[in-house]
Amino acid sequence: MKSILLVLVIAVGAMAAVLSQFYLTGVSQPALRELGGHPVQTEPDRIAANGVVEGAHLEAALRFEVTGTLAAIHVREGQEVRRGTLLAELDNDTQKHQVALARADLASARAELLRLRNGEREEKRKAAAAVEAARKAVLQQAETDYKRSQRLLNTNAGSMEQVENDHFKVLRAKADLAEAVAQRALADAPARVEDIAAAEGRVAAAKAKLRLAKTDLAKTRLLARCSGRILRVHAEPGELATPNSAQALLTMADLSHLRIRAFIEELDAGRVRAGQHAIVTADGYPGQEFPGVVTLVIPRMGKRAPQTDEAREYKDTYFREALIDLDSSAADLPVNMRVQVRIEAAEKTAKAPSTPRSEAESKSKQ
Repeated sequence: MKSILLVLVIAVGAMAAVLSQFYLTGVSQPALRELGGHPVQTEPDRIAANGVVEGAHLEAALRFEVTGTLAAIHVREGQEVRRGTLLAELDNDTQKHQVALARADLASARAELLRLRNGEREEKRKAAAAVEAARKAVLQQAETDYKRSQRLLNTNAGSMEQVENDHFKVLRAKADLAEAVAQRALADAPARVEDIAAAEGRVAAAKAKLRLAKTDLAKTRLLARCSGRILRVHAEPGELATPNSAQALLTMADLSHLRIRAFIEELDAGRVRAGQHAIVTADGYPGQEFPGVVTLVIPRMGKRAPQTDEAREYKDTYFREALIDLDSSAADLPVNMRVQVRIEAAEKTAKAPSTPRSEAESKSKQ
């Protein structure tokens, strides 16, 4: 009895093995080959990608370079501005006073330099000449008195004391005349080279101080670095503005023309080229298509890309960015809007040229 049961168990096992082998070879292997072993070798004529709307340049987040109290905001959201337009201003009374003080110092240094270059005033020169002439007259009078006293002494009509007094008057008059001559020469002489160099140095230092003061004042004024449109205003007058704040004071962008930053999946990265035509659609603009042209393909792969949150979306790890310029029909698209892009596909790389080794092998086969 036991032998019969053993034979039955062996027979059932053998039958099960045969059936499983038949199933795997007849059903599972073709299915596996169809699903993963041999992907379909078809080239789509278009590349699908996600993208976002941008201006002519990326959005600019504007902040002050220094910390201060926001005094005024001179623009509003949606306003078009030109390059150099004053957008906002901090409390800057101290900086204005510093500029005024630096200007006064510069004016004083320039005046001193001009005085040295021009020499003494004409009136002072004339005064020095008049003093010299008066001292000459005094000397002549003293010499005349001295000679008279000598003649009187020779005729016993004068005294030695008078002669000595007149002699000292002559010496004193000569000394006074020499002083007057020196004063006139000093008034007429040009400035020394080292004095002019020192004055020029003071002027240069005053100019540098003025530039520093103007720079400090400029840091309290936020100017538009390019023409564009104000997208957001994130602060109000009276708030404290800092250069390291997480939230920018203003956000602006150049919307003179729009473009799309498309994120091409890694499998299609080699098929996109500059000059290809593209069609852009957006969920917020149903039924509308916006034509564009690929102008630049970024020569690197990145990991950032917007997602549409659709279940069927292929979320690749790496993306290649491409910039697509839109025509004027897309002027109403808002910046940062997520869009879908279809780009005309480029042919893949042509067949590689044969090498000398392959040519030799082909000849040997012949």
